[in-house]
Amino acid sequence: MRKSQNRLLKDQNSIVSDSFIEVCRNGNPHALIRRRKMPLEDLIYSMINRKGLTLKLELRNYMKTTHPGTEISKPGYLKQRMKLNPDAFKYLYQLHNKNFYSDLEIEPYTYKGYIILAADGSDINIPTTPETIEKYGNASKKGGKPCAQIGLGCIYDVLNRFVLDSSINQVKFDEMRVAQEQLATIKETIGERYPYMVIMDRGYPSTPAFLKFIDDGIYFVARLKNSDYKAEQKALTSNDEDVEIMLTKSRRRNYIGKKEEAIMMSRESFSLRMVRVCIDDGKSEILATNLPRDVFPEKCFGEIYHMRWGIETAYEVLKDRLKIENFTGIKPTLIEQDINSTIYVSNLAEDIICDIEESNLEHLKNGYKHTMQLNRNISIGLLKNDLIYILIETDAKRKTELLQALYDEIRKNVVPIRPNRHYKRTKGQLAGNFSNTHKRSF
Repeated sequence: MRKSQNRLLKDQNSIVSDSFIEVCRNGNPHALIRRRKMPLEDLIYSMINRKGLTLKLELRNYMKTTHPGTEISKPGYLKQRMKLNPDAFKYLYQLHNKNFYSDLEIEPYTYKGYIILAADGSDINIPTTPETIEKYGNASKKGGKPCAQIGLGCIYDVLNRFVLDSSINQVKFDEMRVAQEQLATIKETIGERYPYMVIMDRGYPSTPAFLKFIDDGIYFVARLKNSDYKAEQKALTSNDEDVEIMLTKSRRRNYIGKKEEAIMMSRESFSLRMVRVCIDDGKSEILATNLPRDVFPEKCFGEIYHMRWGIETAYEVLKDRLKIENFTGIKPTLIEQDINSTIYVSNLAEDIICDIEESNLEHLKNGYKHTMQLNRNISIGLLKNDLIYILIETDAKRKTELLQALYDEIRKNVVPIRPNRHYKRTKGQLAGNFSNTHKRSF
């Protein structure tokens, strides 16, 4: 049995566990207790199987596959959905991640023995209603047409390709504050086997956060803006220096009376390592870090910062391949359920893809002109089409056969990794609504 298959089966078993059911009920002991047309398992499976069709067709296709001859109305289905805690899928994907990192037979991908995490946020377009505007905020410019958006903040393992934690926030949110809250619980997911570092872009640097990371022993790499520690950046005489950051009155002033005041007053200065790196466009940028120089010399940091791009790719998969912005309904509960269930499917797909790539590594490297990788778009489409048949299968032998058939079909679809390929960013619409390079897989 493949390791990703074993984790999928554990997920399925957890769906009927008492602990998961309690999370689903969200403190209401009378919720989700009826087992008629749409019990809890079917509610969860129908959301995992969601393909972005009209709800009527989604329900028709699901019931025709799982319960032939039975129908459920849209109001009845949505009434059940409104009882479900949106964090149920967050619980499910975090449980899946824990099973991955706690498996002693698995060696997660690391860089110099460190798990590489990236923190970033992204705007998610949602249906604009008075309720969503009130809860999540208005992203439109002053005087413009109202536009509701969610600010999604994620911690992402860029080498093992898992979303470790996600947070649904108002569109304008403090990304560093959210990242700090998420990082405080990361050890619960990845355990103590490996140290980790977190890579952050220019929107994240914060003196109180840096101090907290240093005190808590969290390693970080953050890209600085020109205005961050401006005098210290200007005074650099080499590409890699330890800089003493003085906590002057002007730097403390904005935190007086806030919860960050205590840590800002806890010392007069602190040491921060600054490394100058060359980004792809030839411009140099300054990275702030507390990584040890003996393990991570200056030459490592271009590669380390480049790894942050993995979280951008993850958001692209969520939005473009998994259609995270195609929602079931307009209620905040339904929207948050759809977001968390899409992240679970993304993690599951990446787990299967990585498992297959690892078992076929030599073939992918040596059997072709270029090193190959699995076609992620096709892999997601095959998973979306076949997963429901695997989940509802009750015969263990037949379930294993269906999973193996899915793995075999995914393994056949590969694309080359072409080195040094780069495309300049361009603004505006490049193609029609049905671009040949962005065909849907489901």
